[in-house]
Amino acid sequence: MQVSTKIFNKQSVEAFSDLTGQIQKKQEQVASGKEMTKPSDDPVKANRVMIVESQLSQAEQYIRNIDISSVKLGLTESALDQVSNLLTRAYELSVQARSDAAAGGRPAVVVELEGLLDNIKDLANSSDASGRAIFGGFKLGDTPFSTDVSGNTQYVGDRGVHKVKISQSMNLQTTLDGSTVFERVPLESGQMGSVFSLLEGMITDLKSGDATSMPINDLKSAIAHVADQRAFVGSQMNKADLQLNKLENRTATLTRNIGEMQDADLGKIVTDLQSLLLNKEIAQKTFSRISQLSLFDYLS
Repeated sequence: MQVSTKIFNKQSVEAFSDLTGQIQKKQEQVASGKEMTKPSDDPVKANRVMIVESQLSQAEQYIRNIDISSVKLGLTESALDQVSNLLTRAYELSVQARSDAAAGGRPAVVVELEGLLDNIKDLANSSDASGRAIFGGFKLGDTPFSTDVSGNTQYVGDRGVHKVKISQSMNLQTTLDGSTVFERVPLESGQMGSVFSLLEGMITDLKSGDATSMPINDLKSAIAHVADQRAFVGSQMNKADLQLNKLENRTATLTRNIGEMQDADLGKIVTDLQSLLLNKEIAQKTFSRISQLSLFDYLS
């Protein structure tokens, strides 16, 4: 069968166009280092990449949540550590003040206790870098503890606690509410008491000359209670550290998977590109020679 000049030219143009397209794609792959320069190159693989990228984005968000939460937990742990030290000193002073031999030094004990009380109040009302009270619950604005005209300190925050997701199924508690920390001390009487009322009562009694009712056992209970709160914060910090390690390993794996799916085998692509360029050159020369002939019978 004979092939007309018109059909031959059309077929040649289509062949050249296809070769040019393949060459351009290989050149783009070499330039970008990526096997897929657009989703249409491989829709199935592109969809897999999109899924893995979504998983990577979520893991990175969890890491950011942990980074922010770790700062809050660190501030809370530090505050509780200082409160524990201050209560331990108050316990030591209560034992000292109860002794008859220390009667002459009780005014100095009162002054030190007042300083300890002020420091504990300051810690209870401390805030993070954003100005949010770390023991204030969900309430914004006012400090969580206020002292009335009678000198009684009370919690005016709420019982809310902040939590953030650090995995699809795991939350991290980043705060403690002030009422739980400072107002729910198990007392010798069987009731719950306030750290502030314990110290305020000691100061009042000592000022009136009464050192017989120092709340020694209740102060020991307050120290243990604060230690329990600190232990809970420590458990959340440990949970955050363990999950952070898992997430960092996961992000490294996901990043590597994305690279393996996207990155091109440059050695193979360069070889393919050289082959395509050679084929195009041969095709051009062949077309040039054949197009100069007046007869195409040789193609029949």
